[in-house]
Amino acid sequence: MEQETHNQVEDLPAFARELGKYDRFRNLDPSSMIFTGSGDSLASSLFAHYLSEMQAFAADPFELQLYPRVTRNKTIFITSISGKTRTNIQLAKRVRGLAKKRVAITANAESPLAKECDDLIRLRYRSPGILTAGTASFSASLLAVASLLRRLPKLDSLPIMERRAAERARRLRVHPRGEFLFVGSGTGYSLAMYAAFKIHEVPGLSAQYQHTEQLGHSQLFSLQEKSDNLLFLAPSSDKKTSEVFRVLSKNGFHAYLLKSGILDPVLAALQVMFCLQHLALYLGRKMGLHECAFVTEKKRLALSSRLIY
Repeated sequence: MEQETHNQVEDLPAFARELGKYDRFRNLDPSSMIFTGSGDSLASSLFAHYLSEMQAFAADPFELQLYPRVTRNKTIFITSISGKTRTNIQLAKRVRGLAKKRVAITANAESPLAKECDDLIRLRYRSPGILTAGTASFSASLLAVASLLRRLPKLDSLPIMERRAAERARRLRVHPRGEFLFVGSGTGYSLAMYAAFKIHEVPGLSAQYQHTEQLGHSQLFSLQEKSDNLLFLAPSSDKKTSEVFRVLSKNGFHAYLLKSGILDPVLAALQVMFCLQHLALYLGRKMGLHECAFVTEKKRLALSSRLIY
């Protein structure tokens, strides 16, 4: 995972240039687009939803199967790194003849999903060839869906951005045995989802994610002031998230604000994403782990594969 995280600073600019050559998806109306996927791929789909200012629709792939008519005359983008996730393949088959076009976003051009869909966006990044938590696969997915909605920014600042993110992650004085709650709005919420998944997978700790607005309505009452780790994510201008962070910090909660001063929403998201990836790595190292926690859970890993594939 560590090597894949570092590789991103070289791989993402090259992939962004390749995405810039795609022209068959240009000028699509965002309201005619649906994004879906599972796990990290649902987080990237939600990112597209918010990046489009909520014009493009994002949903869980199984729930789309329950209401397939929502895809009628729409272009549906199904993100799956392996292209083998059972629910995604079932969805692609279910909406054949309903959706205007089914596009697989996957790293595996020979996968069942890629073969079932009408078109393909190939994710390109260096993989270590062993099972690990998704880092480069997520960032590549993020760029892929973002490129469908806007022109991608230049990514020449990624080496400095990633190095500073690693330093920032190490400075976070989190309680490794405490609960984690990631909070955000808009694109920050999609990153909060991704962040919780990395805490589950890498150090193997409990983590949740929440909309900024919803935090005070009920979840606040279950939080432990001194031990729970509250990380507020504000990749773009988000006064609400910053204000909730400020109020909870002043009232004794163990909270941090991960904020970006970058105006471009894609670059801002990558900056926060790097910090979240390095936070998961840092916690894993601090716990003495030599590989991601989920990889060592053989019984649960087998159960997970049974549920997914």
